[in-house]
Amino acid sequence: MPTWAYIFLIMAGMLFSLKLLYVAAAGGALPRKALIVFLKYPEAGRVKTRLGREIGLEKAMNLYQKLLRRTLGIASDFKSSQDNQDDLDIFLFFSPPERKAELTKGYPGPWEFAPQADGHLGERMGLAFRDLFCKGYEQIVLVGSDVADLTVSDMTEAFGLLKEKEVVLGPAKDGGFYLIGLTFPFEKIFRFDSWSTSSIFKRTLQCLDNADLTVGTLSERKDIDQAEDLVYIKDQSLFTDQISIIMPFMGRVSRLTSLINSLEAQLWPGDEIIIVKGGSFSEKRIEDITPKTRLVPGPRGRGIQLNHGARLGEGKLFWFLHADIVPPTNFGYHIRKLSQTADAVLGCFKLDYGASRFSLRMVAGYANLRTRYLRLPYGDQGLFCSREVFEKVGGFTKQFLFEDVDLVRACKKLGKIMIIPQPLYSSPQRYLMGGILRTSFKNQFLMLFYLLGMNDRRLYSLYYGRNRMRELRPLEQGGLYAK
Repeated sequence: MPTWAYIFLIMAGMLFSLKLLYVAAAGGALPRKALIVFLKYPEAGRVKTRLGREIGLEKAMNLYQKLLRRTLGIASDFKSSQDNQDDLDIFLFFSPPERKAELTKGYPGPWEFAPQADGHLGERMGLAFRDLFCKGYEQIVLVGSDVADLTVSDMTEAFGLLKEKEVVLGPAKDGGFYLIGLTFPFEKIFRFDSWSTSSIFKRTLQCLDNADLTVGTLSERKDIDQAEDLVYIKDQSLFTDQISIIMPFMGRVSRLTSLINSLEAQLWPGDEIIIVKGGSFSEKRIEDITPKTRLVPGPRGRGIQLNHGARLGEGKLFWFLHADIVPPTNFGYHIRKLSQTADAVLGCFKLDYGASRFSLRMVAGYANLRTRYLRLPYGDQGLFCSREVFEKVGGFTKQFLFEDVDLVRACKKLGKIMIIPQPLYSSPQRYLMGGILRTSFKNQFLMLFYLLGMNDRRLYSLYYGRNRMRELRPLEQGGLYAK
């Protein structure tokens, strides 16, 4: 064995021994952290009622949904950070208890759902803390779900302070607190009967001071409780941007029922789904499958269909999606990050085939490496961009094949590619049916021919066969994005 290999093994052994010593000193296990998010099922007249009396119950409910999804997205980001992947658990304490099925379907993520106990707000928070302390958690932070400007840094700082302090508080602008963290059960602060006053933070701080407890405080944040508070979110793209999900499709629409249900469960208010079924071109035949999903006929050809859907989309952000995928959790939050990321013009998700086969994992691994280092994602990774960028590059300029690569290459000239580490699960069926190795080589050769400038229709013929070319109709001339 080479000398460098011996040195490597010795150093690895030393590091492992140091970790064992640390674990032993900590009592046999690393500290366990828990993040609690307190939430209500979004229902008009049950959430943001004070705000609802001013702007309408339906609008208040829609705003609460956005606040909740933003908070859960931030919690997911915090969990996925390197320091928290193994020793942090997230719990969503919800009410009412009978809404668990709807919440589980509509708000999937790296967390567990737990019903809130009975009683006023303070009692419910106190019982949530007690429950998790009894399960062995040593640092617990609770946040509300309606904070307009909560950040990942707030959660990071809160758990950091709990290493030195016994309690941490995040003051809200309205006089309450949006976050509280404890290192042991202290139920006295939760026994007050009133929880809708402007002195809650001061009252809690005084109670902790009287008990001679060490307290760390965070930056002040803003709750949205009344119409005058809306000024805090009017310029936040997370609350103003809407997403149009555009899917090209061939075949029976009934096959998309499961995907549509999965997507709709996670849509933010105002988002929409446009399915462009290739075969004919008649805008008069637009069909509303559901209030959020439209079926639009159009000429065949993936690039043509995607352009047609974009013409009809009403969102500020476009998400171009294949029909054989399982959508990522919190996709609405992640896609909206595009507007907040400096110089980012196009985004995509991490590719995963959800398969146990090593060869398929290698295919997905190669795709993710290509995306990371060459900044060249493909369409099966769920490309998304703003309407402004899409119009600037002229939409999809390829009609039938490699329209995704063409779009990415055009966007790269304008700015950065944002990669979301959340996995998007794509169907491995085409690899399994055509042979994994054979299909992979075929894709690479076609990519080479594309880069060498081969005609779009010729590429399509090589990929699908000449018989499929007869099914294609000439591209309709004119209209936005048509070339």
